[in-house]
Amino acid sequence: MVVRVQREDFDVGAEIVAMTAGDHGIGGITSFVGLVRDIVGEANAAGGAMTLEHYPGMTEKMLANIDTEAQSRWPLSASLIIHRYGRLEPGDNIVLVAAASAHRGD
Repeated sequence: MVVRVQREDFDVGAEIVAMTAGDHGIGGITSFVGLVRDIVGEANAAGGAMTLEHYPGMTEKMLANIDTEAQSRWPLSASLIIHRYGRLEPGDNIVLVAAASAHRGD
């Protein structure tokens, strides 16, 4: 289990390689990547960049709770949650959630 809250961008491929780190028992990986949308033109649109804040300690604890629940529901070999904060532009990565297991069905 890895949970990180960071200002820096992440490389999805590199993060998944690091998460699996030679574990040849992994047979399936699923991931979700959240991106900043350019919402200009939508109802109540803020438009352009967005700034995300977080409360150190609390944010990591809540993300760890989500990961712990996933670990209790499925037989995961590895998991990863990265959530960014700070000023983010349209197209920037916001979040990466990845999980690996021995069987794709899991």
